Amino acid sequence: MTLPVRIRNVHYYRIAGHYMFAGDLFVARGSLYFFPEVDLEEQREKVSGHVSHELALLVLAITWLAQRAGSYWSRTEFWQDGMPHEKFQTEAAAHIDKLKWEKLNTAPSATLPLPTHVRADEISGIRLTPRGVLSFSAQSDTHDFNIGLRRRKQLRNVLWEAGLGRV
Repeated sequence: MTLPVRIRNVHYYRIAGHYMFAGDLFVARGSLYFFPEVDLEEQREKVSGHVSHELALLVLAITWLAQRAGSYWSRTEFWQDGMPHEKFQTEAAAHIDKLKWEKLNTAPSATLPLPTHVRADEISGIRLTPRGVLSFSAQSDTHDFNIGLRRRKQLRNVLWEAGLGRV
């Protein structure tokens, strides 16, 4: 498989059993990047706040299924399949800088968090569960990415090829 690789609709940042964001996970040589695209918690709150109590469970189940299917427009317009590693790193860094600048000029409550970029030398305790959850410690935090069963083997192989560890 040629690096870098993009895996879409990855759920990230688990709090109390719920993932907060969905987005694109990029695995590059010696690095992981996560670009959040959707605030899942905000979606759940919007949906559950506009229905009666009797229908709330059904609506939340439908919302969960829609979030798992993952239909969103990616803001990582710089990405192209088969792009060289060096070009990807340059484009990703420029995109992150652009998002940082935009965040400075936007109301904090109305924005997604900035993308996450983690280098191989920052990662410790990496593991991939049988259910397809990638977990590791880096940058003074624990990172949990729900890749899913279907893409688990692909991620395992890509992590090995990228030099991020054998999971």
